[in-house]
Amino acid sequence: MSIMIPRVYDQSTPSPGEKNFFERISNDNKTTDWVILHSLNIAHHKTNIMGEIDFLVIIPKVGVLAVEIKAHRYISVDCGKWYMGRNDQHGTVRSPFVQVNQSMFSLKDYIRENYSPLQNIPIFPLVIFTHTEFSFKSIEWNSNQYVSCKEYRSQPISEVLLKRFKKIKKEYLTKSSTKWLQSNQERPNKKEVEKLVELLRPSLESPSEAVSLGDEINIDLVKFTAEQFGALDMMEDNSRLIFNGAAGTGKTFIAIESAIRAATKGYKVLFVCMNKLLSEMLRLAIDNENIKVTTLHALMRKYDPSPAEDTSQYWETDLPQVCYLNMLEQIKEDDFFDLLIMDEAQDIIGNELWLDCLDLLLTDGLSNGKWHIFGDLSYQSIYNHNMSKLDLLNNIKNRNVNNSIVTLRKNCRNVETSARLSMTLANIRSPYQSYLRNNKSIINSKIRVFVSEEEQLNILISIINKCFDAGFIESDIIILSKVAESKCISFKYQDKLSAKPYKSDVKGLRFTSIHKFKGLEAPIIILTDFDEIESDNSKTLLFTGASRATDSVHYIFHKNIEKYLTAQR
Repeated sequence: MSIMIPRVYDQSTPSPGEKNFFERISNDNKTTDWVILHSLNIAHHKTNIMGEIDFLVIIPKVGVLAVEIKAHRYISVDCGKWYMGRNDQHGTVRSPFVQVNQSMFSLKDYIRENYSPLQNIPIFPLVIFTHTEFSFKSIEWNSNQYVSCKEYRSQPISEVLLKRFKKIKKEYLTKSSTKWLQSNQERPNKKEVEKLVELLRPSLESPSEAVSLGDEINIDLVKFTAEQFGALDMMEDNSRLIFNGAAGTGKTFIAIESAIRAATKGYKVLFVCMNKLLSEMLRLAIDNENIKVTTLHALMRKYDPSPAEDTSQYWETDLPQVCYLNMLEQIKEDDFFDLLIMDEAQDIIGNELWLDCLDLLLTDGLSNGKWHIFGDLSYQSIYNHNMSKLDLLNNIKNRNVNNSIVTLRKNCRNVETSARLSMTLANIRSPYQSYLRNNKSIINSKIRVFVSEEEQLNILISIINKCFDAGFIESDIIILSKVAESKCISFKYQDKLSAKPYKSDVKGLRFTSIHKFKGLEAPIIILTDFDEIESDNSKTLLFTGASRATDSVHYIFHKNIEKYLTAQR
């Protein structure tokens, strides 16, 4: 079986031909070492803003085929216009051969510009008509450039493509202008295949224009690493996975993609997190009727009509107990979910009562159902101070031992110098194996010390102004406090700062607590209200807050911390 990238096929794609080709080539036992990229977006298309190759078939020691699939049962060509289907009244002058050729040449240009050693790998275009016999003749194409329905269906797809490769190469080698092929016939080799996949594997869409430095940083961040693609592929083969990684390793990014992929297959997905602000961001990022995004507390409140109490006892014990009993009576068949996704799971899985409630909503429960758990089980457990990583894992393993743990160690968010300063201050060993971003911060992370409240406010104002001078805008800056939002310095002086409490749909300079901002990120993070950083809780909060920054972190510490800072140096 071939290596399909992505591993899943988007069920919403209307083309029966693409679906049939995907199923046939992914199940052909003679394509074991083949790699197939499908729906490959070509962002630097020669004639269109965005082009697409239906399937890019990479065959080791043979070459690469850019495949265009046409599934129409009726095709007509009249006076240079192509009519695809009996209901096509307008036609198009752009033939399937022109489409695939333009995309192929754009792809070749991209390869040459980004990794020239691969530029002479044989890449050829091929149009496959999966539902009709194509018999039109023209000087614009020849019989080696297409496969008709009968040939496509009468033999294994591996044989169809290998035979076509043989014919194409034979034709090319007779031409004086294609002598380059003579010395490149057995390419790509195994290492070249790996490099080609690394180069071409499609990234998530990102904005084409940046309006601020923060937007430019976001464009740099919105792409999958090879480690993340591997994690996504594992989901296709494992029903129960725990993804453990420190801040910035892309857990939420993968969680969102896993939810979307499951939803495209028709799964009903429950996406749960602890943080209200994170859930709001997730709802904006995910717009799919098959995916329900909610905080755990909001989910449980649905099953408890009594007034909420603002106490730990209520949220951690009383509410889940009431919720569980009411669920047993009220849950209907339509309330069950096929897949459970937990983000920032270290805040959830430490409470057995909460897990009991989630268990009731998942088809086959936590013991035998499908779930993907994402969390930082070592460094960001700010709600379960007394539970170790092993304790948290055991809470899950006690319900099902047949699960796998995936460790994420590539930092995709932080600039390395910024991350290392935060780890030094928090006195923790680096959980990262490498960093995706090799560039320097636009503004260097820095520690400032204050004595009085007035001095802390003045330092805060000066940092904000420095960020403006460097080109950042108000919405790029988030002020995070060690204490509750209503007790922080930014809340007290919000009018003087022209700042507002953080809301995802509100722009401008914003502030909130570190607890509330968990799971989110911003270019500039300013940490305030730290009177000590020696306790374990303060270190965890410091690292959690600092790890939100995609550019730099600005620490405002009380003078009492100077002795600790001196000792750390």
